[in-house]
Amino acid sequence: MSVQSIKSKRDREIILTANHQLEQMYFSQNSPCLALHISRNYHLLHAQYGNVEHRNQWKEKAKIWWQLYWGKRSSKAMGLFYDEDKLFLDNI
Repeated sequence: MSVQSIKSKRDREIILTANHQLEQMYFSQNSPCLALHISRNYHLLHAQYGNVEHRNQWKEKAKIWWQLYWGKRSSKAMGLFYDEDKLFLDNI
């Protein structure tokens, strides 16, 4: 799996805005698919953005949303694609 490049501050803002919307949807629908998507978006930000403080924030948020997904998922096989920090393995 390869991580797409975030080319600009605008791209990051779009992802953050989308995550805000997805988070609101998650709290009303409680869908594990939404939690997974939010986690993936935060992982994308973590993998692409150079600011250490923001990277740490996004890594933590990716883990939190992954845990929400993991607790409600219906399939156990998705764990094969993640590392010990519950972040995506990029070399699969």
